[in-house]
Parts: sequence; structure tokens; C-alpha cells
Amino acid sequence: MNRICLSMRYGAILVSLLLAPMYLSCADRSQNRTVSVLYAGSLATVMENGLGPAFAKATGYEYQGEAQGSLAAARMIRDRLRSPDVFISADPSVNESVLMGSKNGDLVTWFMTLASSQLVLAYNPNSKFAAKFQEAAAGTIPWYEVLKTPGVRFGRGDPRTDPKGYRTLFLFNLAGKHYNLPELPGLIGDPLNPDQVFPEIVLLARVQSGQFDAGIFYKHEVVAHKLPFVSFPPEISLGDPKLSAFYAQATYTTPSGEHVRGAPILFTITIPNTVRNKAAAEALVRFLLSSNDQLKEFGFGTVDHRVGGDAMQIPTELRSFSSGKYEP
Repeated sequence: MNRICLSMRYGAILVSLLLAPMYLSCADRSQNRTVSVLYAGSLATVMENGLGPAFAKATGYEYQGEAQGSLAAARMIRDRLRSPDVFISADPSVNESVLMGSKNGDLVTWFMTLASSQLVLAYNPNSKFAAKFQEAAAGTIPWYEVLKTPGVRFGRGDPRTDPKGYRTLFLFNLAGKHYNLPELPGLIGDPLNPDQVFPEIVLLARVQSGQFDAGIFYKHEVVAHKLPFVSFPPEISLGDPKLSAFYAQATYTTPSGEHVRGAPILFTITIPNTVRNKAAAEALVRFLLSSNDQLKEFGFGTVDHRVGGDAMQIPTELRSFSSGKYEP
């Protein structure tokens, strides 16, 4: 009886060893159907409820996304805390300063501009100050006068981790010049004012829940969440490429030492050298570069897909999307 049992055990082990490659192959195939994407926090709704599922439906790949402030996300890649197949940033300079070049291990060698956006002042429709924000949206009173109203609770992004955070600083700096009101930047106080500064997703939730009356967001965010908003003139919205020289007058240096300068808002896409599933990554990049109509529906502006870095490092199948070199 012992010999029979021993024989059966050896037989089971042998079968397991023979089947193991098949199981591993199936697991590998399953893994290779998934593309991991690390993206700017402002894209959470767009990616999770829109473009991500649309990509999965169109291609059969599985989509897995994570939202982080672009600066924080790039640092995670650089510090090997994340290894995404695709990285989508809210600012080209994030790639250039944190991920590109030998000092950053050449983790990114190229990127393409994907879409544009602009800053707006979104507000809670149930705020007790909603009527004032509506007047500002109609142009009957200046938006900054509403923010001066006693009791208005106003929030903004974190300039240490989020391009929208330092772009908000640029907006108020440029507003002081545009309106010839040098006191306007004082409305936000210290760049890291703890009464105003919150992570992207937290800030949006605070405005939606009524904890804040208003906040500075990208237009595509408020379109996706159906929040009412006040538009800024192009001179301060960072949404007009023709005003690049004026935007460049505003600068900020993060506590970590990244020096950033005002520029038109551009989102970029790349495949970092952390990629584990190249086929899925290329499929997603191709899908997004071909999705101008969907991007418009979400409130983005469409742009020529210009290349930063080494164009020869772009996968062959994606090179046809390039429309020239990106110039800051």
C-alpha cells in the first residue's frame, strides 16, 4: 500500500511539473493583456470612466490606471516606487526635469504632446455664494472680487506635487500684471498655504461636497464632473499658445528644487523604460493619440502631437503620429 501511495505521489508531482509551463504560459498571457498607466490626477474621471474603458473595449486589452500628481508620479517612477507601462503627465517639463537625461537614469527618452487644457474657477452650485460666482461667470463682476468676499472658502492644488498647483500660482501672478492689480497674488497667501492647498482629488471632493465654495481646476475636470465654472481671460488661463511669452514671466521653484516657468497647459504621453508590456503600451498610446473627438467631449483642446526628447526612440508604429519637434 505504501508503494502504491508513493507511486501516486510521484505521479501527481510529475503531472504538476508537466502542466506548470502551461499554467505559467496562461498567467503570462493574462498579464500581457494588461497595460498599467500612471497618470496626472486631474485625469482620474476621464481615464477611469471614459478613455480607459473605451480602450479596453476597442482593443481587448485590460486597463489598469493610477492617479497621482504629475510631479509626485514622476518621482515615484524615478525612485522605482512605480513601474508603469505608460505615463501621462500634465506638464512636459515634468518629463524633462524628473525623468529624462542621464541624471535621471534616462527613464524617459521621448514624449508626445497629447492634449491642451486651461484653468477655470469652479464652484459648488449650492454654495451660499453661488449667485456671486454666477455673476462673475456672466462677466458682471470680477472673479477676484468674489474671492475677496468674507467667508468664501477657496482651495487649490499643491505646487510641490501637482502642476496645477504651481500653475495656480502663475495664474494669480499673471492676473496681477494683466489687471494692473499687484495685490492680487496676495489672495492666496503663502504658496503652501495649508488653508487652501490640497491634493487634486481631495480638492475636487471638497468643492463637490460643499466644504469649499470654489477652487482652481482644469476645464476638463469640471466638464467631467459637471461643475459650474468661471472662465478666465486667455492672458491668465494658460490656455493660449500665442501668449507663451507672457506666461513665461511667472516662475516657481518647488521645495525639491524643480524650477518651473509659466507655459501653455499641455498633457503629454510616453512609454517609460519601466515598461513591462510594450505591445499593450503601444496600443494604448496609439489609441489615445487617435482620440481627439473623445478628448474634445471631455473639455480638452486638441493639439499637434509634437515630440520632446529623442524622436528615434519612439516605437516605429507610433512615429506617424508625430507632427514635429516640441519646443517649450
